[in-house]
Amino acid sequence: MKITFGYESWAIKNDNKKVPVEWNSKTAVNPHMVLIGMSGAGKTYNLKKMVAQMCNSYDYHHQLRVHVFDVHGDIELEGASTVFFSEQTRYGLNPLEVNPDPDFGGVRKRVQSFMSTMNKVMHSMGSKQESTLRNLLIDLYARHGFVQDDPKTWKAEPVPELLTSPEHADRVYLDVPFEDKSDANRLGAQWDGIPGIKAWWIPEKEYTGGITRWPPKSLRRANPTTSDLVRFSRHVLLKSFLGTSQDAVTKLEAVNKIARTITKRGIDLQKTANLGSYDEKILSDFDKAKDEALDRYKSYLDSLSTGMELEDIIKYSSTDVLKSVLERIQNIEAMGVFKPETPPFDTSNPVWRYNIKALGLEERRLFVLFKLEEIFMRAVERGEQSDVCEVIVLDEAKIYLDSDPDNILNKIANEARKFGLALIAAGQTPVHFTADFIAATATKVVLGVDESYWKQSSNLMRIDEKQLKWIKPKRTMMVQIKASGMTATKWEYVCLPQTI
Repeated sequence: MKITFGYESWAIKNDNKKVPVEWNSKTAVNPHMVLIGMSGAGKTYNLKKMVAQMCNSYDYHHQLRVHVFDVHGDIELEGASTVFFSEQTRYGLNPLEVNPDPDFGGVRKRVQSFMSTMNKVMHSMGSKQESTLRNLLIDLYARHGFVQDDPKTWKAEPVPELLTSPEHADRVYLDVPFEDKSDANRLGAQWDGIPGIKAWWIPEKEYTGGITRWPPKSLRRANPTTSDLVRFSRHVLLKSFLGTSQDAVTKLEAVNKIARTITKRGIDLQKTANLGSYDEKILSDFDKAKDEALDRYKSYLDSLSTGMELEDIIKYSSTDVLKSVLERIQNIEAMGVFKPETPPFDTSNPVWRYNIKALGLEERRLFVLFKLEEIFMRAVERGEQSDVCEVIVLDEAKIYLDSDPDNILNKIANEARKFGLALIAAGQTPVHFTADFIAATATKVVLGVDESYWKQSSNLMRIDEKQLKWIKPKRTMMVQIKASGMTATKWEYVCLPQTI
């Protein structure tokens, strides 16, 4: 791939010749770039031009894929496949999807990566919170059939195909085992015996609280989602709070459900002489449910013999820690962009534009960091390449970058070259980047820097302040391209084509 930034200023001035300043993916020491441009310097225009030139000059045997993360919604690329992301869209990203590759994937890697990204974006968790979240995730994966040490169990559908009824779109069909049918029914579930269905269901608006013990019925095994994690964590919290089994918790939920019905109907428990038959049945069910809850809790206590039965509760530390972890998970779920349905990009189109303008700052960071990690891991799986076949274009890169070596941007800058993955990181000033990140990128393009940042920029990028002063936004730029075998490279004075 090639990009022509402009023409050498000295050749135009001295020889009246147009000598192009050109980036070549095969000769640069690595394909990564930093693009610096203050507001109004033409950063968006140049990003679009660079993407177009890369696509037009691409000649490698792999299909090209360019991921453009558009934080402002203004990188409009002609012919690109654009998808808009917000909390209202039905599609998104599932950060709990397990990579099934035996060498590069697995449950442990997915759990660790999820927790690491959470810590980068949100307030860092303490050791007890991390341990609790790790156990929650491992147990959730186990419930979905994922065994940590068995790669054969890591393959599942990325998007769950749920059981539905064309005639009843508002129903949630539940995965209720036969032995739990009475408990599900007491919590409001009803049986649908229609051939092809034959499952318990609950109205969608009532799928909250205790009934969520049973997940929606899936036709094929799928990766768990953040919604699954919220539901599972809630039930673990209830068990921890009550110090009992899931069965006893379910019985207690049934008691509460009937109690709410009694309150709603205004039944006075002290005056039962003139009740109708329906209300009498409610009270009878109430008494029966209380007895069943007591029996189930007593059975659980009677089963305790060695104390090991409490292991599931002990490993989740304390109820307070569980509450704090559940709150974090609920905050992620509430963002509305972490959904299992795949975004509707055109797979035949080389350029995918992610319009994330509608997302808040924390949502953008989580979404992009999770996505970049997915892109990087798939590049590693693809293996070593002789040329670039995938490009990430990241505007306002400061949102996602920090000095942590484990930050996915730093990993890509240092490790992704041999896997055919290139990164173009754009920002308004060099101070938005770390010195290590700048040093790891072979190509640096300066469209213009506010003079208040000249001294810092000079130190970070090894560029003279006189060179920064020479730049005239949208007319001239400074470009440095480090070729293979070179340790030091001069800055090129570049005139843009339209100014010649």
